[in-house]
Amino acid sequence: MRCTLFLIMLCSSLHPYIYNDSLLLIYAKVVPRIMVLDHTQRNGTQKRKLCILYEKGDGPIAVKLRDLVRQNLPSQVKKSFIVDISSYDETESKNCIGSTALMLLDARTEKIDKALKLANRHRLLTFSYSNSLLENGAAVSLLVGKEIYPVININAVKRSSLKLDTALFQIARIYDGSGIR
Repeated sequence: MRCTLFLIMLCSSLHPYIYNDSLLLIYAKVVPRIMVLDHTQRNGTQKRKLCILYEKGDGPIAVKLRDLVRQNLPSQVKKSFIVDISSYDETESKNCIGSTALMLLDARTEKIDKALKLANRHRLLTFSYSNSLLENGAAVSLLVGKEIYPVININAVKRSSLKLDTALFQIARIYDGSGIR
């Protein structure tokens, strides 16, 4: 019995983050549409590029999310939209260079902080799988219940000087550092 319990605990510690397939599909559909509402000027580029960052062990989840995003892209942006994946350890690798947005999968705090500093430096829109990353400075997450709402971290948007369409603010919930309203 103790051996079985030990094996269960060992296996659960190998994959510390749990991802929901339905939630991944929701993010895959919503994130590109929100990216279209980002009007921040970045070196004159017209292409939108999403870089999905993952922690070691979550590579298959990142690949799945990338594939879901590609499958669910709106037809009007398919030709001007790129989706790549990169490990948090390789945040500044060639896969993320030229990105206009980062999708942050769950990771240790120091890796999240490093990615958010990169995003602030380059004025990148950041999406987080987990609402708890709004506290760390991620710009957008989703509130999923009976209805789905984008949650905008107003402080992160101001700090990064992002120019988001006003239509997004009309449908979104706002995170102001003290909670979602």
